[in-house]
Amino acid sequence: MIGFLLIDKVQGEASFDGVKALRKLLNERRIGFAGTLDPLATGLMIYAIGEATKLLTYLEKSDKVYETAVHLGAVSSTYDAVGEIQTNAGSPQPTRKQIEKILEDYFTGEIDQTPPVFSAVKIQGKPAYKYARKGEEIEMKSRKVSIFEIEILSFVWPILKLRVHCSSGTYIRSLAHDLGKMLGCGGYVEELRRVKIGHRNVKDAVLMATLDPANIVKFMKKPEELFSDWTQMELNEREYEVLRNGGTVQKEVEVVSGPILALYGGRCVGVLRSEQGILKFEKQLVQQ
Repeated sequence: MIGFLLIDKVQGEASFDGVKALRKLLNERRIGFAGTLDPLATGLMIYAIGEATKLLTYLEKSDKVYETAVHLGAVSSTYDAVGEIQTNAGSPQPTRKQIEKILEDYFTGEIDQTPPVFSAVKIQGKPAYKYARKGEEIEMKSRKVSIFEIEILSFVWPILKLRVHCSSGTYIRSLAHDLGKMLGCGGYVEELRRVKIGHRNVKDAVLMATLDPANIVKFMKKPEELFSDWTQMELNEREYEVLRNGGTVQKEVEVVSGPILALYGGRCVGVLRSEQGILKFEKQLVQQ
């Protein structure tokens, strides 16, 4: 089985809950997803089924778009509404212009960001949140992330609504916390919704509750549909046989810097890389 499902995750569910639900519906063990969402968050999840799980690494690298409601004037132990909240009584109320200035100066382009301690970032092989839940102190290292665009959707104290287009690995909870700190009033994520992964939109997603064994196949997307923005190449029989046996094929292609989706008989059979006109499988899918 090869395919993808675009799911609109509801609040309160864990990302892995979708894996368990789909395993029951499809009777398929090999199911994975690209990009974890916290239980508080809603929005786009992409689940891969069967051989399609081999392509998840390409989705994980995609940029993301989020819409969030940041609650100013308070801080949270988890940087979101599920943590222990501490109100900063008497904290200054920033103006929209002040917020716009700080967002432009400090939260646009490549920035240094430290993930929350309550996160899935691995520390010595274990998720950071496992240490945090035990009250153990750990040092979270900052890393480079990119904010391509950040837009104020509305601001009525204390709620600031933002739309953020960012690179993979960006934590919106950290952004909210850091923004509140710079404003001098504190801030945490009250609501969070992922609306895009690359060019894939939550508008094309379905709720898990609407799926059943009779209709689920109708909603599945083939790799060639999900990666429609990639260069796609149809292989002939000789080319496919050589490549699937670990060989290389010399073929003139347009200048392509990224991966190429390989098709044989109109179906996706893997991902190719081209180096000076020499093609080789980077990922190969087993057809069933």
